[in-house]
Amino acid sequence: MKQVRKHIFRSLFLWLVMLIFVAHAHATAALKKVKYNYILNLPEDYDKYPDKKWPVIFYLHGRHASGKNLQSVKRYGLPYFLMKGKKMDFIVVSPQCPWGKNWASEDWFNPVYDEVATKLRVDDSRVYMIGISMGGFGTWALANRMPDRFAAIAPFCGGADVRWADQLQKVPTWVFHGTADRDIPISRSEVMVKALEKLKAEIKFSRLKGQGHDISRQFNNDELYSWLMQHSLKKMPFWQEPLPFIKTIAATKVVINPPLKPAGFASAE
Repeated sequence: MKQVRKHIFRSLFLWLVMLIFVAHAHATAALKKVKYNYILNLPEDYDKYPDKKWPVIFYLHGRHASGKNLQSVKRYGLPYFLMKGKKMDFIVVSPQCPWGKNWASEDWFNPVYDEVATKLRVDDSRVYMIGISMGGFGTWALANRMPDRFAAIAPFCGGADVRWADQLQKVPTWVFHGTADRDIPISRSEVMVKALEKLKAEIKFSRLKGQGHDISRQFNNDELYSWLMQHSLKKMPFWQEPLPFIKTIAATKVVINPPLKPAGFASAE
């Protein structure tokens, strides 16, 4: 009888593993893996400390910087200020989204992150994402897809689906939006902030009074980067971590064709 119970338990366990494996295979296959071109900025002291690991910011541009001319990413936002000499204690990765795509169309993040992490000394517990307009939508979407990947995010004048709140409550978030934005109304951010506040998530909301859609000067706000640095993914002892296959599923949740309003992306700059 003891052997029978042991056999049943083992069979149930293997069945559960197979179900999770199949679900993971379907999820990861749902989005095409691609590697977008990107601009890379290193901290001024990167070579000075050969043993130090550095936090990473992924910056997502708006619609008008899409295409094949990588230099157009520097037209505004964080890459613009870095080009003008801004100093930061972060590795900054600024990918370029192709025309006809949005930041949630394909799995570009994992190939780009893997390449950067292979070449550079990356602090895996301090990976952040910020973005404006279409990039604000993308910041919400990728945090929803991989809530265990980012230590904190900052979406600018974007929006998301309130049904994502359960996932997004895991990610500290600072939202920026102009009250006079006619391209993407501030209500798109307000509904997300309210949903996350209801869940007692860590959420900040900067309502930029009288400002329109172009709020890119906020990327020169050092308070934002100080706030990001306060957040790090907690690393549990290995005996407290979930089983590897369960952790993998949780970290790679894929949403096919996220239910964002197309008009929000179309009007994004």
